[in-house]
Amino acid sequence: MSKRVLKAVSSIYGRAFIAAGLFLAPAFLPDQRVSAEIVDRIVAVVNDSVITLSELNAAIAVAMERSGNPEKWKKDMVRTRSMVLDSLIEQKLVKQAADKAGIDVSQQEIDNAVEDIKERNNLTQEELVSALAESGITYSEYREQLREQIRQVKFINQEFRSKITISREDVENYYNRHIEEFTGPASYRLRVIFFTGTDKDLLALKIKTVFEALDKGEDFETLARQYSEGPTASSGGDLGYLRADEMDPSLREVASAMSPGSVSRPVRTPSGVYIIQLVDRIEGRPVPFEEVEDRIYDRLFKEALDRRYNHWLEEMKKVAHIDVRL
Repeated sequence: MSKRVLKAVSSIYGRAFIAAGLFLAPAFLPDQRVSAEIVDRIVAVVNDSVITLSELNAAIAVAMERSGNPEKWKKDMVRTRSMVLDSLIEQKLVKQAADKAGIDVSQQEIDNAVEDIKERNNLTQEELVSALAESGITYSEYREQLREQIRQVKFINQEFRSKITISREDVENYYNRHIEEFTGPASYRLRVIFFTGTDKDLLALKIKTVFEALDKGEDFETLARQYSEGPTASSGGDLGYLRADEMDPSLREVASAMSPGSVSRPVRTPSGVYIIQLVDRIEGRPVPFEEVEDRIYDRLFKEALDRRYNHWLEEMKKVAHIDVRL
């Protein structure tokens, strides 16, 4: 089985919690059973549940893989271990609350989740089962883990999502207060005189010649046709309208501080030296509210969900018996 398939399978754990706007570390890792047989002990007690060292090591390994930068996590393993253990403790608290609420999951819901996972990761049933087997877990055990994740997400939906209301007025207020987030970049129409070459003395002479002509009142467009070594020389150095995010950072920085009609001092870039004339500037316009309404709603809803969930967790931790034994 390819590494791509194994990675796809290992990355699906915790998917349900991500969909709920939360992160709980997955309790799965290839060869988890082997690790448990070699050495295991209790690292935390959460009410009447325990978290073992093998569970913690499994969750750490998967979290590092999913981060995309495992070396960074390895550099501060004490912090990594503590952070992942906190996530496992929170997962236990949610599981216990779901048990108390009597929430269950049907076989059809598990079937639907498995089909969704296969589709998202481009896996056949045989590839999924084979990858799980190579990782030391049966398809039946996998379905049970998935059932538990779905059950806990259903609890989260019942306890938090159903009680959150975001009005259209809330969305409009956010849009108006953060209008800069939804404003497109400014556009600049530039003319340039461009010089290349490594001979510093010759380059300095060319630049001096252009500025002396400008001081005498000669037209920038005419000088661009005469002296520019760039591809737009024949059009008087006209680059047309460019959005700020399309421009070389050095040119963008200079142009943003200019007023129409003005000419810059020489701007040195890796490709050569530019003399810029700003012909026109069009300020960015806000994206219409209707085009970003759904995106803002989703953001506000997630923020409200996170606040409610985090507050609930803090209250649960206050009354729970939590004994960390690292």
